[in-house]
Amino acid sequence: MERAPLDQNANDRTLADAWVLLGTIGAGGRAKVDRRGVMTPEGATWSLDWWVGAEDRWHVASGSALVRQSLVESTPVVLSAMRLPGGEIEQRAWSVVDGSTGSPVLVVAFHNATSIPVALALAVTSSSNASSTIDFSDGIVTLNGDAIAAFSRLPSRFGIELEGRSAEDITTAGDAVNAFPDGGIELCREGTTTSFVFPLPHTATLQVVLPLGAAMSVADLKCCDLNALPPFERVVAGWKAQTARAPKFDLPERQSEEAIDGSRSHLLVHVAGEDPLRWPGVPVNGLERSDLTMALDEQGLSAEAERLLIASTDLQNADGSFDSRRLDATASWVVTLERHVALSGDAAFADQMIERVASAAHWIAKRQRGSRLRRSSSFFANGNGPVWLDADERVGYDARWTARAYRSAIALLDGAAQPDAALAVRLHLAALLDEMDLRGVSRVGPGDGTVDDGAILRLRRELLSGEPLWVWPSETDAHDPSRTAAFLRNIRAIVASDADGVIDMLPGFNEEWLGQPIAVHRLPTAFGLLSFALRWHGARPALLWEVEGDRNLTLRCASIDPEWSTTDQRGEALLEAPVFDHVHRHLDHASEESVPETPVDEGTSFT
Repeated sequence: MERAPLDQNANDRTLADAWVLLGTIGAGGRAKVDRRGVMTPEGATWSLDWWVGAEDRWHVASGSALVRQSLVESTPVVLSAMRLPGGEIEQRAWSVVDGSTGSPVLVVAFHNATSIPVALALAVTSSSNASSTIDFSDGIVTLNGDAIAAFSRLPSRFGIELEGRSAEDITTAGDAVNAFPDGGIELCREGTTTSFVFPLPHTATLQVVLPLGAAMSVADLKCCDLNALPPFERVVAGWKAQTARAPKFDLPERQSEEAIDGSRSHLLVHVAGEDPLRWPGVPVNGLERSDLTMALDEQGLSAEAERLLIASTDLQNADGSFDSRRLDATASWVVTLERHVALSGDAAFADQMIERVASAAHWIAKRQRGSRLRRSSSFFANGNGPVWLDADERVGYDARWTARAYRSAIALLDGAAQPDAALAVRLHLAALLDEMDLRGVSRVGPGDGTVDDGAILRLRRELLSGEPLWVWPSETDAHDPSRTAAFLRNIRAIVASDADGVIDMLPGFNEEWLGQPIAVHRLPTAFGLLSFALRWHGARPALLWEVEGDRNLTLRCASIDPEWSTTDQRGEALLEAPVFDHVHRHLDHASEESVPETPVDEGTSFT
């Protein structure tokens, strides 16, 4: 049987190496679905492939070039559709909690949307060289006695390796047997496959349930009523309800709304447990955990962010550090906590955490004092840092993170009415800045928390490389949680910043968005929920804004009109035409004379 070559994505990774993570909120248990619709539960030593026998030939999902994928309405429900003569076989996969057992399961539905009947083979392939036994009885597949799959109806044939012939060869040649061998089949090497073959008439659907998380007994899986499990439509509605709390972005980039919605749902899957995990079950580091938490807060998902912050306290050591080898793990925790309090307005939560903040600041100060007292030592060079920085670059990186942590600790201590502790941290900050100046360490660079000028270009690259499932790989994880957080945080950095008592709208704006309408609705900031819209009247943009809060503030839109600012909570203004270094007035200025004095006619409120 001919196998088509695998495609590659923008990061030059083969599609066989890419996957999307599926799971539930709060119930644990995850599974990956690769770019061909092949499924592997976390911790499993097997995967489930699907083969379709059509009029022309057998099509193997793991080798077919005709499988397209998408997220159903930008939620963790994955549609993998295999193209055949006359239509497609649609596979939909989603995670739910079984009401009868309380256990998480992966539901996979295969629907024949072609005009012809087909044969569907579900192939269980071992990924371990350890000896194991696969068996089948009463519609349930077991591996070493544990239930691993249940079918909504019984298979008609079984493809079993025999006398050097693979299960795939036997199945596709029409030599599959009618009965599963008594006592099961021993899988003694990696790649051993057993197939379960079903007739799938036109418009028919076959459903499969795979247990997730802890091993499930046959009795428990038999209790699972496949017909009572939530259908994918209800699961889609549930995910959309979860993300309805998040702000809305109307940006000029193609598919940005789908990517943002999909990434939010992925983010909730990544942080479903107390410890955000990479695949398979590897905890993220301290800095990545902080980025995930800040991404949640910036996307209006503050309850999940607070849960992560509370869980992270178990990781704090007696000396106040979160990882004695990496300063950024402790510094970023302090910054993240202060950011959560600023965005959520939860001062009571800050009071609960204030002793831990003081302890973390004390540990950071000890690192700083140690560097200052031993002049011959390298400033902030102890421990580890990001692999993409050399030792000299990490000096500035650690120093800038320390300065950020001090500022956040000061804000938290002031808010908790602890002036003496706040003063001590202020003195540490002043000493740090003096030392940085003395050593020529720049206050600007990696670790300072600012956004660079290439944010929109980075967004475009990520939109191209992340579609259609909105996942981004790293060297260790094909659906990397830190890259999901980075994508969402980059969006936030483009549309607004709220540091130093100022809300700056669209700090990431550049000439690539000239003349394009932009709108942001109910974005969490330190001053309340921000909404604004940008519409163009010739070369000049009209800005409508509203901040739902009662704090004194200043609003700017410096990337477009550096001279404009206001202290009004809501209003409208006609800004000056933006000018960029190499472009003078991109748009036709002839229409400026006809621009009315009242530029926005859509009302003065977003609520």
